[in-house]
Amino acid sequence: MELKIMSPQDGGFVKEIQWNNEELKKEIAEKMQEYNTLVFTESTIKDAKADRAKLNKLKTAFEDERKRIKKLCMEPYEKFEKQVREVIALIDEPIGLIDRQIKEVEEQKRIQKRKDIEALFKTIGFQPFVTLDSIFDDKWLNASVPLTKIEESMKTTVYRIGNEITTIHSLPEFSFEAMETYKKTLDMAQAIREGQRLSEIQKRKAAYEEEQKNKAAEEAARAEEKRKSEAQVQQSVQPPVHSQSLPLPEPIEQSEPLVQMDFRVWCSKEQLLSLRQFLVKNEIKFGKVE
Repeated sequence: MELKIMSPQDGGFVKEIQWNNEELKKEIAEKMQEYNTLVFTESTIKDAKADRAKLNKLKTAFEDERKRIKKLCMEPYEKFEKQVREVIALIDEPIGLIDRQIKEVEEQKRIQKRKDIEALFKTIGFQPFVTLDSIFDDKWLNASVPLTKIEESMKTTVYRIGNEITTIHSLPEFSFEAMETYKKTLDMAQAIREGQRLSEIQKRKAAYEEEQKNKAAEEAARAEEKRKSEAQVQQSVQPPVHSQSLPLPEPIEQSEPLVQMDFRVWCSKEQLLSLRQFLVKNEIKFGKVE
């Protein structure tokens, strides 16, 4: 089966399109020199526009001829290209059928290898929380990777996991929580970060609770101080009778008889304390009005 080109034969293709290239180029170059020295003014602008129109027309004529020649040259190629594509389509059909069968065979081999890897995984002795999917490498399914290489990789992984578990258990705080994270991710760095995060939260919580405890103690102390102060004021204003009553000032000899007067006052606690101190200081007898 061989592709044969009957027409045109080698050397039969157009090698060169011959035309009066040099003649036209020389004539047009000389003509264009005239325009290099021309200066158009407002009075000659009409002539400038006419010259531009002629030059554009000449340019369009050359472009149209170029496109016509190109089309003539491309017509046999485009026909040939279409014919070749029809033949290639005939070839592509069985190629597609073969490709599908090859893929089916290779997929069956991958399925069987996956089963072999699953069986191998059960013999390695991984920790209970480790699954095959969590350590699986898709490259293992390639035909170029033997089971011995996969077994070696699995053993390396199981030793690494064991060492990392030991490291996590030695954490001073939150090793349990870190271990729970490790079981899900098999990422020791992430597990340690989780333990550190929980530790920071616990420290902030303890600091907050201590702060709240101190605030509560301060408030209780202020409340007790206030209660004692109010009790003192109450005692001063209404001294208890009998054995609990406060001792009154010793009577002193007076040059004139004592005068008794009952009266009521309206004042603040501070003012009431000041009034009592004044009575005591001036040795004025006072007591509760029954």
